[in-house]
Amino acid sequence: MLRDISLWQVLILVGIIVILFGAKRLPDVTRSVGKSLRILKTEVKSLRDEDDEAKPAAAEPEQRPAAQPLEGRAVDEARREQRDEQHRAS
Repeated sequence: MLRDISLWQVLILVGIIVILFGAKRLPDVTRSVGKSLRILKTEVKSLRDEDDEAKPAAAEPEQRPAAQPLEGRAVDEARREQRDEQHRAS
């Protein structure tokens, strides 16, 4: 897909961007995009680090009691309580 893009198409795209943002604002726009990408990169790295730290703890199987099926009334009561809380908060 990217191989199908020709030099003329890239030049036209750059021209449209310069027309939309103006030559004076273009350095500011690219700088802010660069900062945003750096922030995104650090956030993704921190999330990966947190996942790596959490994996050893997750390797140990947890002993949970078997889930029991809910009756229709319990589900309806839970929904009613949520709805009531939302109305109180409004």
